[in-house]
Amino acid sequence: MNSGELIEAWRTDVLDDIEPYLWSDVEAIRYADAAYRRFVRLTGGIHDFTSPLTQVNVVAGEAVADVSPLILRFDSAKRASDGREVVITNWTDRNLMRRDDYGTSTFIFNDDAPGEVRYMVIGSQTGKVKWVNIPVVDDVVQLQVYRLPLTHVVDTTHLLDEVDEDHHIHLLDWMKHLAYLKRDAETYNKRASDDHRDAFLAYCAGAKAELDRYRSKVRVVQYGGL
Repeated sequence: MNSGELIEAWRTDVLDDIEPYLWSDVEAIRYADAAYRRFVRLTGGIHDFTSPLTQVNVVAGEAVADVSPLILRFDSAKRASDGREVVITNWTDRNLMRRDDYGTSTFIFNDDAPGEVRYMVIGSQTGKVKWVNIPVVDDVVQLQVYRLPLTHVVDTTHLLDEVDEDHHIHLLDWMKHLAYLKRDAETYNKRASDDHRDAFLAYCAGAKAELDRYRSKVRVVQYGGL
């Protein structure tokens, strides 16, 4: 399904499929984009290890690197040069400290010693990560992440293929939620808006639980004999 087909289904549901429309095409496209991205956000993001945003340049002497603001969660990181893991840690993690030769402890986040990149510190600023140690050679860090859709819905030809088609019909609820909040005598309906919002949120919760089960590694428990 593409965005045009989604909008056509939405117009049929809200009885707005004959011109002049109560909701403009611009508004309909905006609702479609919002529903698409909201579904992805509420279900934990799209797992990605192949798109360009999963490759982050390490520049010698630069402690901070830019990462895509589309990333919702970092899953893993490794150096492309040798495949070694780069440990992902949050800047508030107080357990990761280093003691120097004089017995003074400092947070990993504040470590400015040069060396090979062993840690990627996240969480202090959106779209930025900090390398520890400060790199002495250029490299690339390969990420696995959960992210938002790569592009916005801006017209009626946008493919919605980053979300399984089984979920597309439920995007209509978030579109209706937004549409019924339009401040116009013929469109505003707070009760209907709230009902569609609740239906959408409930569906997303169920979809997230299903996705979490799919992403979980199956573990086999082996019992020893007597």
